[in-house]
Amino acid sequence: MSSSDSYSVVVVGGGPVGLSSSILLSLRGIPHILFERHSGTAIHPKACGINQRTMEIFRIMGIEDEVYRHAAPPEVSGRTAWYTSLGEGGKEIASRDAWGGGKYTEEYATFSPSRYCILPQIRLEPILRRRAEKLNPNGIKYNTEVQDIREEKDCVKVKVVFAGQKQEQYTSRFLLNADGGRSFTDRLGIKWLGESNLFNMVTAHFCSPLRSLHPDPRNFLTWFSNPEMGGSTRTGYLYQIGPWPVASPEKDEWVFGCGIIELYPERFDEATMIARLRETLGIPDLPIEMLSFSHWTVNCLYAERWRVGRVFLVGDSAHKIPPHGALGMNSGIQDAHNLIWKLELAVKDDASYDKLLDTYGIERLDVGRRVGLTSLHNLRSHSDVIDKALGISADQSTEQNKRAVAEYFDAGHPSFAAKRAAMDQAQKIMDTEFKAPGNEVGWFYPSADINGEGGETHGGQQFPDGTLCSKFYFPSTIPGHHLPHAWLTKDGRIAAIRDLIPLSKLVLFVQQDVPEAVHDSRVHVEVIGDGGWKDIDSTWQKVCAVALSGGVLVRPDGIVAWRGELSIFSFTDWNELIDKVLCLT
Repeated sequence: MSSSDSYSVVVVGGGPVGLSSSILLSLRGIPHILFERHSGTAIHPKACGINQRTMEIFRIMGIEDEVYRHAAPPEVSGRTAWYTSLGEGGKEIASRDAWGGGKYTEEYATFSPSRYCILPQIRLEPILRRRAEKLNPNGIKYNTEVQDIREEKDCVKVKVVFAGQKQEQYTSRFLLNADGGRSFTDRLGIKWLGESNLFNMVTAHFCSPLRSLHPDPRNFLTWFSNPEMGGSTRTGYLYQIGPWPVASPEKDEWVFGCGIIELYPERFDEATMIARLRETLGIPDLPIEMLSFSHWTVNCLYAERWRVGRVFLVGDSAHKIPPHGALGMNSGIQDAHNLIWKLELAVKDDASYDKLLDTYGIERLDVGRRVGLTSLHNLRSHSDVIDKALGISADQSTEQNKRAVAEYFDAGHPSFAAKRAAMDQAQKIMDTEFKAPGNEVGWFYPSADINGEGGETHGGQQFPDGTLCSKFYFPSTIPGHHLPHAWLTKDGRIAAIRDLIPLSKLVLFVQQDVPEAVHDSRVHVEVIGDGGWKDIDSTWQKVCAVALSGGVLVRPDGIVAWRGELSIFSFTDWNELIDKVLCLT
């Protein structure tokens, strides 16, 4: 085994989280290398929903516009529905707007300069790869497996095998483990918390001219609740994945997923997968070109620790959650965004910024735990809420379930009105999956509220019992919260306030020139007021929550670090505040 070069950071894993980490490192000029055991990008669609916070990160990376070019068009990406089947006799149970589409469009536009979009991982990863390789041409290594990680006093030793043959050893200051939780989380001795092995699932990626057969092809995601199969979780779901713009209906690509039920074997072959798909959809002669299918297990787990010395867990190596709510990949990329600005400082002086690095796990672990529980709630709600409103259950007989569904569609039945009302109520509960800006953009870091300004409710974003208000987003400059969105203009340029956040410095937003004492080389100043940026629609003035002589201090990851009156500071006091924000005191 030969020894190779040293790097500031080694990234293990080349999925969306690893590639995003590489891009963010490259933008900061941090020498690093990424190892991915597969020969290329993902071959199965996997994650699809990209929320506004993640799109803001893509905006920083310089890929936002390219992602939108490949994403689902608005008429497809903001709708979901439930059906008994799509075939003869199949009926729509309910349908709704979702993910910031339809009636939610204007509301979501106030949250961010970026919009929610739908793009499957198989098309996202090549975009990320191109950007990562452009920024780091010799540092993205596919078909390369990391076999061992060993931490020493001031570095991490990484044993790597190239193409199953050549072995080399690399040295790095820090390591980001983005391997999806396949091995190194366990090998590092980190305990998993939560619930495991909840459901056995199988998903198929296939081509079929289904848009012409779907009663409402606007629906990106279609859920099925067949009384003969015992309800929704057991029946399955279907979503379209383009490619967009659509070139040929016969080549439309789709993903079908379902739970493994007793009527079928535990492991599917292609023939079984096709039979199950046709049965759920209710179209026995549906043309299908199978591209791939995969068995997987639903987990709701998060790592007990997200840091072991110089090794950090990001993405699925830190949290494994159900896909319901599209919070998994998004949370992983947001993990990287939280960590890498801190790593930039630690690369220059790891002893001084060790406490700052500790805040990564403190801040993100709580998010990982919460998104897991939210996603599990969303998954179970399809049976606990939708099926309950219909009156069906896996514990009832087929005949009982068929009668229950028939009552839902029979306007003359005595139970019709009650069941329709129950379904309306069910949709309100399902907002946690389909209209949940609090989960998507409203999450915050309580530990970053350095002066305890948030109280019990953090501006309404949190209930007194500590749970997040998911249905609404309450923009706030309380420390620990995301910088609220506002459009600004200056010298003919229009910019989002987030566009003014430097990669490598804190930024202080003020409404007038700052006092002489409020100067620090670690802080960039932006004026929103006379002589600076104009607040186009007065949004910033409404949400900044500081006086004319005050300021809002924001971290490189867009999190508010402090807000308050500036005139009270001496030079020493201001520098001490910055030290406190950066955990130097």
